[in-house]
Amino acid sequence: SFEEIFEIEDGLWMVEIEDSEESGYLFCDLHDDRFWILYSLTKSKLFNDTVDSLLKTEGGGLDRLWLPTGQVEQIGEMGEYEGVKISFGANEVFPEEFIEDQMDFTDLNIDGSGHSSRHLYDILKNTEDINDFLALSRVQIRREVDGEFVRESITNDGSFTTRGGSDIALHVSTVESIKNRYERLLRSLEQNHIIGAEEKEHGARSRGSPVVIKFCNQIADVERFLSYVVNAQDPFRLWGHTREVGENAYHVDGVDAHNGDKIAMEVSSKWLRLYLYGDACGNTALRLFTNLQQYYDPAAELVIEDA
Repeated sequence: SFEEIFEIEDGLWMVEIEDSEESGYLFCDLHDDRFWILYSLTKSKLFNDTVDSLLKTEGGGLDRLWLPTGQVEQIGEMGEYEGVKISFGANEVFPEEFIEDQMDFTDLNIDGSGHSSRHLYDILKNTEDINDFLALSRVQIRREVDGEFVRESITNDGSFTTRGGSDIALHVSTVESIKNRYERLLRSLEQNHIIGAEEKEHGARSRGSPVVIKFCNQIADVERFLSYVVNAQDPFRLWGHTREVGENAYHVDGVDAHNGDKIAMEVSSKWLRLYLYGDACGNTALRLFTNLQQYYDPAAELVIEDA
């Protein structure tokens, strides 16, 4: 529950939160109308439970950053690797019989720390028999700028943990830099891949194209696959009507259960096309892609313009 709310300055709020066991404070940086940043010094369980409840509030319209493996790798380039986590958990989404028919791993977890973390990741990426199974879910870095340093742990669902440093401003700038890069990706996606029409002098012209996800791990049974992805459940939160349109090919008319946006999908064994309409949020596509990497195909490829 939220006990008290204090306005520190314009766009910066402090909120007292509590559950049955403990209480603490949540600091809400709302200077950016679209991308809010939440900080806390409370224990991680209270903080995580609070954020989860905010995200799952019906009609709340809030979502996480969903960072695909490529984005997490770019974050790693901001400093010196001090840790890396590679995780794949098909059994969190798909039942055992589907995994046995479709995948080589039920789950795969590699959690390394230390200065050789980058070397470990590079070895795995360059190993042909395993590189298609690497979903980078967390990176720890030490970032140094002008003699100051900060140590950060960043996960692919937009969670940052500061693990020490000499200047809190460097932590804030690290968060802002990652947020700004994500915003550029999101806006590029929305500018080029929202389906609509532009008015012309003598009518209208269509604009936009679907977001395409190419699979390395081809789908043997698309109908079964969709029954676990388009079911309104976490982590995908998509819901809709599925109909067969060809051999092992299906069309979905649906909505993003997170925000109510209308969507459509065309899915074959080799690719998925996602159609977004009107004022849809591009985060739908990044949530879908990031979680497909995490739970189905780490080597899946996102095909968008000007990314």
